[in-house]
Amino acid sequence: MLYKQDGELINEIKNTNTYKAEVAIWSLGQSGIILKGENGFICIDPYLTYSIELDNPDTEFKRSFPPPLSPEQLAGIDGVLITHFHDDHMNLETLQQISQISEKTSFVAPASHSSWLSDIGIHNMIKVANDSSFVAPASHSSWLSDIGIHNMIKVANDSSFHIESFTIIPIEVAHTRYERDQNGNPYYFGYFIEVNGVKVFHSGDTIATKEIIDKVAGLQPDIVFVPINGTDYSRTSRGIIGNMNYREAVDFGIEVGADLIIPMHYDMFPNNSENPAYFVDYIFHHYPSQKFHMMVAGERFIYRKEQKRKRPFSDVQTFIVRMNS
Repeated sequence: MLYKQDGELINEIKNTNTYKAEVAIWSLGQSGIILKGENGFICIDPYLTYSIELDNPDTEFKRSFPPPLSPEQLAGIDGVLITHFHDDHMNLETLQQISQISEKTSFVAPASHSSWLSDIGIHNMIKVANDSSFVAPASHSSWLSDIGIHNMIKVANDSSFHIESFTIIPIEVAHTRYERDQNGNPYYFGYFIEVNGVKVFHSGDTIATKEIIDKVAGLQPDIVFVPINGTDYSRTSRGIIGNMNYREAVDFGIEVGADLIIPMHYDMFPNNSENPAYFVDYIFHHYPSQKFHMMVAGERFIYRKEQKRKRPFSDVQTFIVRMNS
């Protein structure tokens, strides 16, 4: 289930060049994404170990395919962005191994859990908080401190910061609901990223809310990465927190005006997956002119921004009718 892996994949990442109006994208599986611009590359939510199932052999979360890269192969990466504290997003073993081999890497995480990173020795950290006194989702940023990440910069929700040529804006999201720590720091973030003139929104784990849609639409994304695994009673009863389903993910992309919708969070764990064919079928029948791309772990996709054309009126009518029905 891997398109490329290990040396072949990291060599491709290092040797790929992008130019104005382009961004190179690689999927790491689940919500893991690498973005490369003309100057530098970053990744979001890398889970590149087996730590979840090794630490808890009884867990139902078993990888369905191996990591496409080892953490050490990301030596030299400019930034690692963490959307929230769940193990398949803030994977401490992955992050610790990257930090040990790559001193220049900046780690961005919710301040709410950033101490978890400090505890494992990660020091070069940006904490995202509810105000500018902290960068990384502040609510759990102590987790980063616990693994040795200490050089932290605080960045406010909705304010921008830079890693190399990447301009990044954290946006609070709702993993079924909005949650904050006792200091008001959000637990969950998506990231709006601009590089080479291309605007990307990675939602992290979230449902769709009017607040998120309004913020993202105002930033005019070219590409949105959105989860499609949804939620149901069975998974909720087992403590599995849900996300948008495939219909909601497509509608989200339409509402924010994305040129390209890329689904995620459906391929790694069989117990919490979705058939992406449903996503394709829904787009085909409701928004036939909408661009999308489904990625295989280890695949490269190069997006080149073109002059946006207006969505055909028939698609707009379809969306309005569906929303009012």
